[in-house]
Amino acid sequence: MARIKKTVTQRAFPFMETREDFLERDDLEARQQALRGALNMKALATQTIEARPGLRKVRAAGMADDIIEIRPTSGLKFGLIIKDASLEVVDATGDLVFEHTSVTWDDTDEVWVTPMRKKTIIGSGSGGIHELNYDKGVWSFGNFAFSSAPGGELAQPYWAYEQAVTIKPSGLNGNILVEASTPIWVEAYVGQRIRYGLREIEITHRISGSVVRGTVVNELPPSFRIAVENSTEYRVGDAVVGADTNFQGVVLGIDGLNLDVVTQSFYEGPDVGEELSAPNSTSSGTSKVTAVTTIPPLSSPIWDEPLMSPLRGYPRAAAGVSSRLVFLDFESIPDLIALSSSRSINDFDVGTEDDDAIVRQVGNGAPRWLHALDIGDLILFSDSGIYNVPTRENGVISPTTFNPVFIDETGCSEIKPVKFGEGAVFVDSSGENVAAVVLDGNIYLKWSVRSITTYHKHLVKSPRRLCGPSLDSREVEKFVLIINGDGTIAAVSWQSSLKDETVGFTPWETQGRFVSVAPIFGGYWAIVERDFASTVRFFEAFDETLVLDCASIGEDLSIPMELDANGEGLTVNGEPLLVGTPSTMHLAGETVDYYIEGWDAGSFEVNDDGTITDEPDVAGVRQVGLNFRCSVKPWPIEIIESERAGSLKARVMELNVSVQNTHGYEVVCNGVVNKVGAYHFGDDLTAPPKARTEVRHFTVFGNRDHPDLEVRRVRPGKFRILALGQKVQA
Repeated sequence: MARIKKTVTQRAFPFMETREDFLERDDLEARQQALRGALNMKALATQTIEARPGLRKVRAAGMADDIIEIRPTSGLKFGLIIKDASLEVVDATGDLVFEHTSVTWDDTDEVWVTPMRKKTIIGSGSGGIHELNYDKGVWSFGNFAFSSAPGGELAQPYWAYEQAVTIKPSGLNGNILVEASTPIWVEAYVGQRIRYGLREIEITHRISGSVVRGTVVNELPPSFRIAVENSTEYRVGDAVVGADTNFQGVVLGIDGLNLDVVTQSFYEGPDVGEELSAPNSTSSGTSKVTAVTTIPPLSSPIWDEPLMSPLRGYPRAAAGVSSRLVFLDFESIPDLIALSSSRSINDFDVGTEDDDAIVRQVGNGAPRWLHALDIGDLILFSDSGIYNVPTRENGVISPTTFNPVFIDETGCSEIKPVKFGEGAVFVDSSGENVAAVVLDGNIYLKWSVRSITTYHKHLVKSPRRLCGPSLDSREVEKFVLIINGDGTIAAVSWQSSLKDETVGFTPWETQGRFVSVAPIFGGYWAIVERDFASTVRFFEAFDETLVLDCASIGEDLSIPMELDANGEGLTVNGEPLLVGTPSTMHLAGETVDYYIEGWDAGSFEVNDDGTITDEPDVAGVRQVGLNFRCSVKPWPIEIIESERAGSLKARVMELNVSVQNTHGYEVVCNGVVNKVGAYHFGDDLTAPPKARTEVRHFTVFGNRDHPDLEVRRVRPGKFRILALGQKVQA
């Protein structure tokens, strides 16, 4: 039988790099649109691929772990930097505009940030909650303060932590003593407000574990001894209601025909002769009141304390939705969610009105709520499932409508999810897989969860952060970036929606370690840790015009300007007076690469003063920084189909490479390196080389079971691949 020869050309790479066990799955469509390797490449909207953008050095980062974009007013954007001992605000150039050096946290991993226009709310589980405010160009930083409520009280959320304990005030007004049935009072209660029957007492002094002194903020509810005609209709703990006065209280003791009742509503007490009913009692009884006597305050279980305090801790996550501030992930009550009123994010006064605050335990099986994200609907992420609170299509969050709907049992990790267009991406509870919450179109659930790492699991390595797409970017392509624990990035790309199966992953790395990446100022800023003379961190911006990392860019040489007067050089202590610092000062002592508008000028060592000896004196925009390799490895064509013989084992004879606007590159076929220089025959060697669009053919020697093919960029320059063709014989 005559040999069959065929050229198979791959022009689309939407899946990018896929896992190694695709090696012999020629039959899968995913493999036919994927790559064996795609180091430091990115997918374009046309499904072709090119080198990832380089990184422009913005400023030193100290020990910063993250930067968050805040927009305090229309048209203004700033970057908020949280450090272990300080807080900084920078503008788009990286210049410092505000700094606060006294903070309550000492570990940035615990800190969360929720921008709410002019107010940015910052908190941690142990360090409390704070506000960063912007008003007419003036920044301020202070504690988060709850709104005032009627009677001098605070609109803060309360919770009954000690449900087995009763407390007894010594009076209803002024300075009083408060006695607990169990010694629970510790020093951390001092300065806090507790509530007895929904009325506040500010604790001023701890006397013992059982007794504290406090000041009544607003008159406490009185206690009454109510005589009734028939006390058998009541039980201790029953809520009782007066038929005429609408008096409301709770029965705390029964002695013969006398009921000891602590008031909840209508402090004057019931009228003699009115019916006193217990509507929620098992007996649902009622009896007529025969006498009412005011007695000293009863020891009551109806008391609570601040939901958030130095004693009980603070929320470990927060979000904003529909003009409400959402607090969640409380260590003592993991299934509780607190939403502010829609009147103010500082108002947590609960009630039944549509604009009242909500403080509630929700979810199936007491989940730990980890994150909340507003993506049209409010999506709630827990360690045991994903939930949805509808807010789109005129949905309103209110005390009567707040009812999270279960979506999927996939648990979430502590890594904060990120938004992308119509959904969200999160790391699941295993800490090693990434999934997406996407609109499903299902009229019952609307949302669904799907894994996006099925074909790319090898590129996800204990993620430490996620970076969502930069929505204000001028580039068409949007990415979700997974920052791995080993300092690499898995860049996620998609064509129209993450609902589609076509999701691409590609590994990005640099000379150092990526700490985090943030969508900010219409692009992406990375915090990169580099091992120079010492370990240092920089803010570096991804820049489509750059082909180097940690790069400085400009038209001037690295030599600083010398000041002179009347033709004479000015000196200080015998040394020339220099103006300015070389832009390459951050690279002092390092070997760098020099690139000028298409011309790879080679490698140089930066002197200790930031200058570069014998640097090229050529006109043009200079890039000086660290080189990074780019590599594309196609899956070898190993099976071809014949109309007569069916599937046949194929041998790759030739690799065809189609590039566009590309400088020099190398093609490696089974270990044989073929170099394609940036200059071609007849080029003017005194001018920078031109980026070329061409197709080249390379012979593949050897008959391996699995040919090893690679197209790579090893020196700085533009690099884009349109198609890869394999000429095979079977």
